[in-house]
Amino acid sequence: MKKIILPAIVFAIAAIFLGPGLFIKVKINCLSQYGSCPPQITDMTDSLNGKGLFYAKRRLAGILKTNYLVSAYTVQFKLPDILKVNLIVKKPVFALKDNGSGTIALVEKEGVVLAASSSTDLPTIIVNEAVPPVGGSVSSANLFALTLMRGVFKMYQTTTGNIEGDTLLVDLPGSIRVIFPLAGSDADMLLGSVRLIYSNIRDDGNAKPYSQIDLRYQNPVLR
Repeated sequence: MKKIILPAIVFAIAAIFLGPGLFIKVKINCLSQYGSCPPQITDMTDSLNGKGLFYAKRRLAGILKTNYLVSAYTVQFKLPDILKVNLIVKKPVFALKDNGSGTIALVEKEGVVLAASSSTDLPTIIVNEAVPPVGGSVSSANLFALTLMRGVFKMYQTTTGNIEGDTLLVDLPGSIRVIFPLAGSDADMLLGSVRLIYSNIRDDGNAKPYSQIDLRYQNPVLR
């Protein structure tokens, strides 16, 4: 009798603590800070509808930890059968445009391409090369150029720059071109130099006779 009772007790205890995970079939409810989760996420999470709780939670963790769109997430079980997923989705902050094809890669701050587009209002760098695919990453030089372009955009609302060789060319209001180096420099220092020099040569709203600010040298050159 004791041999029968003991396994029964163990099973009963296991059922109490593990029952929901073993027997509940969940429905996935996925939300982001923008409302519904993007299709790139829901296409995968929807396949877990009707799966067991333990399995669904484990698979969700695998999906969300590695997805290029996800910045952070939480997963919470809600009675009777809802598995609620809350995401913070990454957003693009600048863009990289292929001058040949016109394809525009929308890029988040760490350099990962989140989407492709035919137009954008984001600060944009134009390059003479194919842009990375969605989910890929831009080169370190291009990411540095994008960071500079975003800084210029914040200061002067200039939206577009061009990469030529190892330099970034940006035209500021007043027909003044800035030449940025793309190696061996600090972005904040370069942007600070632009702000200081540009304000001096645009003193009182009248441009002095300069058309270029060249930052490739230890001491900036005005032409």
